[in-house]
Amino acid sequence: MQQRRSATQKSRRHLIHAGICLTIASAVNCAVAAPMLEEVLVTAQKRSQSTQDIPVAVTGLTGTQLDKYGFENASDISAQVPNMQVSGPYGDIQPIFSIRGVSMSDYSSNQASPIGVYVDETYLAPVYSHGANFFDIERLEVLRGPQGTLYGKNTTGGAINIITRTPQFGGDANNYVKLGAGSFNATSAEAGAETELIEGILAARGALSFKRDEGYVDIVGRGENGAQTDFRGGRLALHFAPNDTWDAVFKYTVSGNDALSTPARNEGRTDLIGSPNSDYNGYSRQSRNLDFHETEANDVGPLITNTDIAGLTITFSGDNYSITSVSSYYDADYYQLADTDGSPNDLLTITWSSDTVGYSQDLRFSSEFDGMFNIIAGLYYGYEDQFMNNIYDIFDTPPDVRVGIAKPDTAQQYPFLLDYGMLDQRMETKKTSLAAYSQMRFDFTDRFGMDIGLRYTKDDNEQSYFNISRVAYDGSPTGTYVPGNNTGVDDAYISLPLSQSQLIDILGDPTLLANLLNIGYTHGPYTLDSAPALEANEAEWTGKLGLDYRINDDVMVYISASHGYRSGSFNGGAYYLARPIETAYASPEYIDAFEVGFKADLLDNSMRLNAALFSYDYTDQQFINVVGFSNFLENAGSSKIAGAEAELWARLTEKLTLQIGFGYLETEFSELTLANTETIADADDRVDLSGNELISAPKFNYSISLDYDIWVTEAGYLTTNVNGNFQDDQWYSAYNDQFGYGEIRQDAYWLFNARTSWHASDDSYSISLWVKNLMDKEYDSYGINLQAGFGHDNYLAGPPRTYGAEVTYRF
Repeated sequence: MQQRRSATQKSRRHLIHAGICLTIASAVNCAVAAPMLEEVLVTAQKRSQSTQDIPVAVTGLTGTQLDKYGFENASDISAQVPNMQVSGPYGDIQPIFSIRGVSMSDYSSNQASPIGVYVDETYLAPVYSHGANFFDIERLEVLRGPQGTLYGKNTTGGAINIITRTPQFGGDANNYVKLGAGSFNATSAEAGAETELIEGILAARGALSFKRDEGYVDIVGRGENGAQTDFRGGRLALHFAPNDTWDAVFKYTVSGNDALSTPARNEGRTDLIGSPNSDYNGYSRQSRNLDFHETEANDVGPLITNTDIAGLTITFSGDNYSITSVSSYYDADYYQLADTDGSPNDLLTITWSSDTVGYSQDLRFSSEFDGMFNIIAGLYYGYEDQFMNNIYDIFDTPPDVRVGIAKPDTAQQYPFLLDYGMLDQRMETKKTSLAAYSQMRFDFTDRFGMDIGLRYTKDDNEQSYFNISRVAYDGSPTGTYVPGNNTGVDDAYISLPLSQSQLIDILGDPTLLANLLNIGYTHGPYTLDSAPALEANEAEWTGKLGLDYRINDDVMVYISASHGYRSGSFNGGAYYLARPIETAYASPEYIDAFEVGFKADLLDNSMRLNAALFSYDYTDQQFINVVGFSNFLENAGSSKIAGAEAELWARLTEKLTLQIGFGYLETEFSELTLANTETIADADDRVDLSGNELISAPKFNYSISLDYDIWVTEAGYLTTNVNGNFQDDQWYSAYNDQFGYGEIRQDAYWLFNARTSWHASDDSYSISLWVKNLMDKEYDSYGINLQAGFGHDNYLAGPPRTYGAEVTYRF
């Protein structure tokens, strides 16, 4: 560990030294040549503005920049955005975003992310829909910090806006065909084309995308790999502008993925007699001499997602105002057969499935007054109906008898696991959100301004159906826990009190002896009836106050304070007792954020430097906690987040461009108490985790990118991009290194990528060679402790080195 930390410290010093040298070099070179940087326009504040003109921490990436970095999916975004991380419990199709330490550890499909994801202003609640729209992109925007006064849904962490291409009138059409091939037999094809159906009035655009590969996880003894991709997507866009007053854009996107899913890597943490580092089946990966991306998973099935999105944006433009209506609808479904134990045995296999239908309506007024005052105000309505059905296949391969010796608390469970069967969980939730919002702008002078944002939100969340039943391994009905468990014990079975803690409890409370009359499974007769419906109603005011001052035309400083809110949610995990609303529902989470920053265009616009300092008071953070076979969605009491970030762009010469990003986070749970999963026989054993770091919150993160035009001729030019990003040590669990969770982490690492391209001088075609994870770094994007129930830790590995070629033809 000390060697790793020393290496990390050295890499930090080297990067800082390199950054100082490059910055000095840029100043010298820019003083001579002063080539200008490209302006990046965003609609982060519902108006088209330069990123340098808005007092908000936002990173904007154009479609050209996305191509330069080789971004292919939502998981690539974090590579060039400070203080942003992406983990993937189920691959690229279901990314979990973290911004400034605000993240979601829950892998349940019914949870909404604290990072709002929007495609052409359509809010996408299901996390499994977030990776389905990354093609034919015009630009990408990442806003850091609480959002609410201008966005459809309240979010505590930030927002990601994916803006796809819209057909235009006149000028050059953005038509292209892109073909690619690469490692793991990857093939890809993407195309987009547009035309005017009625000149100057109606234009149409179509786009298609196909991506396939054979996967990078070698499943030993099987003829095909896991972690495959088989994506297809299509989009139709219509742009109707009958006059200068009315404008309407309709977009319909359909996409899906159907490929073999990503199997987990099993790292046993139980020392059985004669078999150390094993899981509860006695399987030890360490004894099998497997490579990092090899597994012996036995039941890897398909990962299937389908997403349909329809959005209609209508704008009426008056002399000094506009009225915009955004209507959207989506239907997204998800199915995955996951070999969760990552072994050749049937220890734990989960079939996840979910179907979500949602629609929303946003109506807003935006002024363009000549005076000092302007306003954006609107009404938002959103509705979501989700049905979830998960099946947990538990101990189809019986546990090893040696587990009872290694972990005496488990001995009493052994008889119940010999023929436990499967847990069939079904749940329907309906969520309604109604909000009124406004953001007012006061330009007191041409240099000094103020933003005041205010929003009132009313959220109604209903759990209309909930059932958890037990079925045999062949699927035949056995019994029902919820509704049906009348024992008062929130566990799958009542066993003899053999552990020391249980015996002590009985001596202290003899009434517990009554439970001995109920020894056995706690389910009642099989039924598909629902537990009583539950409903939670919430109302919250949120807002923002910001001041900004332009020191001159090129430098702006700003300060802001905001209050963010994310609605509560029902527990999507499995448990065994009907629960009251107080424990079946996680309360809303809140953030009070304070930020100060500046944005500067320097040296005749050849250098751009943006930076910010921020501090968060984070209350009632929602996250999942796995205890044995049960999953609990809980609220952390409170936590503190403080940090800094900076982004530097510099045109060093006409041929050389530099970009550096820096992020720093200091995080701490101020109040957090969770179950001790090392003492599973004592359900009341709780541990204090205050002082621990937050999940997916590395202390340092850096990015660096260099563009260099190697050879410039009249026919075209040869250019190369080399970029890298560094993530410091980070935890994937709130327990950090305590109570057996010390390995649920990722050590610090660098990832480097490179891309070399030939572009025709008229931009009619380009040819590119690329490589990702150039140094073939082995790292994990996700980890979870399953020691209490299954004796091992579960990891999902990030992709190894990949490479390929790409040809693009534009017309």
